[in-house]
Amino acid sequence: MKEKKIIDLKKIRRNVNFKKMLRVLRIPIVAVAVIIAVFLSARLIGNVATSNATDNLRQIKSIFSKGEGFPYSLENQDVKKIDTIGERFMILSNDESLVLDSKAGELFKYQLGNVESKVVTANGRALVYSNGSNKVILQSKTEQLGSIEEDAAVATVALSKKGYFATSHLDKNSKSILTVYNRKFEKEFVWSCANERISAISLSDDGKTVAVIAIGVENAEIYSRVILFDVRDSEAIYDMKISGTLFLKVYCSSKNCVIAVGDNRTVVFGKNGEAADEITYTENSISAIESDDKGNVAVCVSEFGGSKSSVTVFRKNGKKACSFSVDGETAGIDIGSGKIAVISGSEVLVFNFKGAEKKRIQTENVASKVFVVSGDIFTVENGLICKY
Repeated sequence: MKEKKIIDLKKIRRNVNFKKMLRVLRIPIVAVAVIIAVFLSARLIGNVATSNATDNLRQIKSIFSKGEGFPYSLENQDVKKIDTIGERFMILSNDESLVLDSKAGELFKYQLGNVESKVVTANGRALVYSNGSNKVILQSKTEQLGSIEEDAAVATVALSKKGYFATSHLDKNSKSILTVYNRKFEKEFVWSCANERISAISLSDDGKTVAVIAIGVENAEIYSRVILFDVRDSEAIYDMKISGTLFLKVYCSSKNCVIAVGDNRTVVFGKNGEAADEITYTENSISAIESDDKGNVAVCVSEFGGSKSSVTVFRKNGKKACSFSVDGETAGIDIGSGKIAVISGSEVLVFNFKGAEKKRIQTENVASKVFVVSGDIFTVENGLICKY
């Protein structure tokens, strides 16, 4: 006679429950493993390199944020500048930098020691400095990443996508000193400019190429030097002296392209310093210059006595994407997510990269600034950051 098999129902239930528990715990276990791996990586290669990953993990708490959303009131804040850092708003006031989460709650706050602080941002990081201080602070959306101190007050700075950054300051002999730092805050490149003053600098995405604008005067005429360096070589890739133009900003959009925006013209320089493209305009008619994290640059010029404004967009490779005009003078523009937003009176006009108008937004009040953040349109108006 065949022996009967006894089924242990309790054991089966325990096995089933254990499997269910494993399925439930699988995601948290994987998340914890990822967190441990990220923080171990941060210790090994530096927290600047992994700051975006650690920021994303820390922002999980924003799911439970008590922020009241937008519009966000700027009342009682002595605002010096409003910028975006990794699709979050960063508010610079007299004594602190404040980063808001997606619900306009406080994500990170850092106390500053300078009342005239300035900021540049790139790829979720911000470089905070002041023309009255020799200290430069690098921060992410959720933490201070580090700082350096120069020998004198900092004139201007630049920040790359990869976290490399550059500064310029005057030494005791009144020479302009350019310094490029890597992600470990070590000096990668130093250059001294004896006869001109460095007015603008820009780094390529990887931080290996730096474009410099230096301003001088000769025979009572202003000139600009446009210089491109590979930080691994002391000799310039090219060095050009251009008379009659005061270049205001420079964008090292890629290793083979530099876009220099001046008071009477914007020039796209190729890999050998040749002028690959150029637009000209009336002197001092520039009303706005903006770029996005991808390296696209928008230049806005006032025309016909202010009755119209012309916007030209250059892609990262220096190719002209589009040009279009709007009525009146613009109070501000922004570029991002394949969109260009322009303030025109009490409206915000939104264009695509082909120059076609896609949307008109009626604002509650006349806006003083406009932002394109994750494809959404935000404005600063009447002491509020508004979302449309």
